Amino acid sequence: MRLLFLLLLSATCAYAQENTRFTDARSLMITGKGLPTDPVYVRLDSIQTLPLTPAVKGLSKHSAGIAVLFETNSTYIRARWTLKNGLYYANITPIGHSGLDLYARRNGRWQWVGVGRPGDKTIQNEQVIISNMDTTLKQFLLYLPTYNQLTSLEIGVAPDALMRKPVKAAIDTTKKVVMYGSSILQGASASRPGMAYPAIISRRTGWDVVNLGFSGNGRMEFPVAELLATMPASCFVLDCIPNPSPAEIRERAYPFIKHLLTKRPEVPVLLIETVIRENGYWDQKVGEDTKLKNDAIRDAYTKLKAEGFKRLYYLPATDLVGHDHEATADGVHLSDLGFMRQAEIVLPILQKLMKKSSSK
Repeated sequence: MRLLFLLLLSATCAYAQENTRFTDARSLMITGKGLPTDPVYVRLDSIQTLPLTPAVKGLSKHSAGIAVLFETNSTYIRARWTLKNGLYYANITPIGHSGLDLYARRNGRWQWVGVGRPGDKTIQNEQVIISNMDTTLKQFLLYLPTYNQLTSLEIGVAPDALMRKPVKAAIDTTKKVVMYGSSILQGASASRPGMAYPAIISRRTGWDVVNLGFSGNGRMEFPVAELLATMPASCFVLDCIPNPSPAEIRERAYPFIKHLLTKRPEVPVLLIETVIRENGYWDQKVGEDTKLKNDAIRDAYTKLKAEGFKRLYYLPATDLVGHDHEATADGVHLSDLGFMRQAEIVLPILQKLMKKSSSK
């Protein structure tokens, strides 16, 4: 009898998946955006990036931190997605680079469900992410690729299933944390998109966290500060110190940060030192460069605090990823362990700053 039941269930599932009803994800709830864009799946569009460097313009098309929220009672979730480019970077998994990462709400918390694995150097992808679920209504959160441009996305459910925007979304877009930084912020080398530390913080808090990590190019150019100042934000996080040289930090950090503090005096700004590079414990040049970068950003912070900017805050790198030297993939970029540790250090500070912001 049990065998017959399983055979019937398998046949039913196969029939349903052959008749999957797809929904264009643009019609669902999109989170992780600092500003509206056209097209939807980029972090900044061509008008917003006009004064920025060519490198930042290109990287802004990556969908890091952008996620889709929806509700369905389908027994399975299928996805079709099209990428701009093939795979991939040596220190990033294909799933982290170009895949999808699905979570669902369970017992008041986000719980991981499954991933959409990209094909080998292909741009057209289709996959069932999860099957054989029960038919209760669930809220889902689908993260987009961290290091690729997504040109289309459809989410498939059973033909008779409900599919809609969440009635009560578990991500509050009125509480927005805008983060600007480097490849580490963007998500290298997380195993999957949901393990980048901005995504971890978003799931734990319900805030809408905007990931403006630009790999190798979070260099504090002044036009970026001007753009950030136009974004609705409850808090700004500047985790960009890994990228600029010590000389660039001395030149750019003070005017960059002062512009944000002056234009948005109601919004707290958190500075984060560059993570201490593990290879810098052995490569003396790397170690000294990291020290000089942190010295330079600390000097800018001290100067601004002396000028009376009270809503500026500072996080040293001392405890950022632990002390066992096991938190990176390549000596620089964080593994899932490193991202989890950084989230746990940054989160309590952000919780205090968000309370300060909401009290104004």
